[in-house]
Amino acid sequence: MAMAVNWSELPKDLLNLISKHIDSELDLIRFRSVCSNWRSSSIPNHHPNSTIEFPLFKAPFLSDSINNITSFCKLPKHSFFLIKPPLEQQQQTLVQPWLVRITQTSSGKNKLIHPFLSHQYQSPYPFHFPHALDFSKLSVCHLVTFINAEPLSHDYMEPEKVVSVTCQGKKPIVLATLHSIFTPVPLLLKCGDDNWKVIPDILTFSLDVCLFKGKPYVVDKVGRTITFEPDDLTVQLVAEPFVDGAGGRVKFLVENEGDLLLVDIYEICLSYYLDEDALRIYVFRLDEKEKKWVSLTSLGDRVLFLGNGCSFSASASDLCVAKGNCVIFIDYMKSGNCVFHLDQDRLSPLSDYPEYFNLFWPPPEWIVKSCISS
Repeated sequence: MAMAVNWSELPKDLLNLISKHIDSELDLIRFRSVCSNWRSSSIPNHHPNSTIEFPLFKAPFLSDSINNITSFCKLPKHSFFLIKPPLEQQQQTLVQPWLVRITQTSSGKNKLIHPFLSHQYQSPYPFHFPHALDFSKLSVCHLVTFINAEPLSHDYMEPEKVVSVTCQGKKPIVLATLHSIFTPVPLLLKCGDDNWKVIPDILTFSLDVCLFKGKPYVVDKVGRTITFEPDDLTVQLVAEPFVDGAGGRVKFLVENEGDLLLVDIYEICLSYYLDEDALRIYVFRLDEKEKKWVSLTSLGDRVLFLGNGCSFSASASDLCVAKGNCVIFIDYMKSGNCVFHLDQDRLSPLSDYPEYFNLFWPPPEWIVKSCISS
């Protein structure tokens, strides 16, 4: 008969090694919460400083002066979590989950931020929720962590999209784009404590960057997509441009069930008022072997969430909604939050669909009651 193992007495060096290979910060918190030995033997967090210092550039951008910048802004990390009751309670009754957004400040504190991202040129703001959320007593699914800047003075070019890759025992890689509506903007790269540098031959009006399979991916306005090897920063082409060389003005890269998707958006109407014909959306899946984007006609059960600085996906069943096959824009449109149904080819206000809208706000009744009772 095998001897029972006292998990609390595992060797400290083994616990430390295991903790270094836990990618999710939420899982690391849970790992450290098992007992005092596990907590003292594991790393405290993956990123001691949760913010990235980003240089402030004035237009026009001059690559020669990139490392002569003396002004910086701090870019905090934001995360979306899907919160449900414990599994035993989920089996008793069907409850609506809650999508929450948490920002980690430079001091390491977590703030509950209003779930809708900020409108353009407005800061995200915390809202009053007078109760503590104990993640250890809830079923919590981490959906995405992203880096986003608060609005800057009009004198500076804002970082449009920033991603950071941390490899075990190696320097973190930071990839960033700048916002400019008048001139092509460069792609900036920083490795560890090294200086920022411009990646040559990548200048475009419209692109997106994301993390996929632990590597940064970049797409330009015609669909050409590249990635970087974290070890030596060599550039690899992963998708050729679209055959006709065309494409929409806006593109989002989003990981979905192990695939990389490209959402190509044509803005038909730039009005501040929501119009069901304001957008045309086309979704593609990356064929890594053929190095091309393959058109998708349906997302099946999946729901894509796209917003300023972030993109993620979830299943309709996890969200407890009747159907997927749609794209939800979180404060991307000037007119606010909206949903695009692929099978209807139509854009609608998110408030027209309570099952989607109520995922964000207000907090569901069950979570308020559980916080009060605890």
